[in-house]
Amino acid sequence: MTFQLITLFVIIISSLYVFVNAIPTSKPGFGKINLRNVHTSEIDPELLLLTKRDPQGTVQLSLRNERTYVGSILIGGQNLSILIDSGSSNLWVPSVYCTSTACTAGTMYDPAKSTTYRMLPPQNNFTANYGDGASVNGFKATDTVVLGGLSITQQTFGVATTFESRSYRGGGVMGIRFTQDPRFNAPGVIQTLKAQKVLNKALVGVLLNPSGSSYITLGDVPTEYAKNISYNKVVSNDTWVVSISDVQVDGTSLGIKSTTLIDTGATIMYGLSNHVATLHGKISGASLSGNIWWIPCDTKSKVSLVFNGVPYVIEQSQLIRNKNATTGLCRSGIQSQPEGISGIEWSLGDAFLTSVFTVFDFDNLQIGFAPAGATSLHNINNVIFGEMIYTTDIS
Repeated sequence: MTFQLITLFVIIISSLYVFVNAIPTSKPGFGKINLRNVHTSEIDPELLLLTKRDPQGTVQLSLRNERTYVGSILIGGQNLSILIDSGSSNLWVPSVYCTSTACTAGTMYDPAKSTTYRMLPPQNNFTANYGDGASVNGFKATDTVVLGGLSITQQTFGVATTFESRSYRGGGVMGIRFTQDPRFNAPGVIQTLKAQKVLNKALVGVLLNPSGSSYITLGDVPTEYAKNISYNKVVSNDTWVVSISDVQVDGTSLGIKSTTLIDTGATIMYGLSNHVATLHGKISGASLSGNIWWIPCDTKSKVSLVFNGVPYVIEQSQLIRNKNATTGLCRSGIQSQPEGISGIEWSLGDAFLTSVFTVFDFDNLQIGFAPAGATSLHNINNVIFGEMIYTTDIS
């Protein structure tokens, strides 16, 4: 009898193990996607020249020779790499129908391998254009999408059949803008998560760590960060733009007031040329060569951006970028917006976002920041997500 009981116990435990490990799990209403910090030489530079849309036109932000953050999601049970982009709305991934190097060098979606795939009826084509001439074309379909352990059904996404780019090394794009792109005419993944009542709250948290764990959270804010978050109301009708109340150098106010796009799809920071010139004028040894600002590689100057009266110091590793072997100076992490840009005054990418934990609040149309050092990853995992967390990774 004892042997039979032990055998039965082993069978039950084994069955539970298989069941738990066969199904993506997460605390109900919460999710997490791990992000991988990669050099842009490892992925498509044209993918990172994302065309950011504003009411007056387009903004091309060049991100060459930088680092960015990519994660992965499941579509129709297939693991696919994506760039998380707060500057766009749509989800698209390369497919097996695409034969260009831009597609075949990365992970590709195969409709034939999904039992939940559905092609949308005509007209279902989509096109996305990128800076420097890159473009993607394909058709729209629906499928089950799992991100951070949270599952949504019949999510509309783009199945890329052509992607033209000079150098591609993998991945699609998952937009998390709060408005729908009228040309795509379908809700984004966060809107679907909310509509299907999968999320407790329509919140996306972002932690970018150049030398450690990076991730996005879905559904709520980790407790330890929540105590330190200061929120800022969105001042745009269609994208994540908030007000900058001041810029400081070494604690001294520069009297700069502006607006900025908070952009997870970009790396460095851009601002109005007169603002950027004023800022660098307070950094000893800074100089302008052509259109590029350079600063001493050993500068001790601290630059802070102030939101709603709260200053956030930019990490020195993000302010001091690539070194020029000829001059001995380093490229500044804050540069002037390209000529001809309208509608956006500042754009803050990963170089700023690595200094903070960022919350995109879809319900209240606000963005929150907390100092990135407010807590530890260990505490976040234990307090918020517990042990039963499904994470996706492309490493």
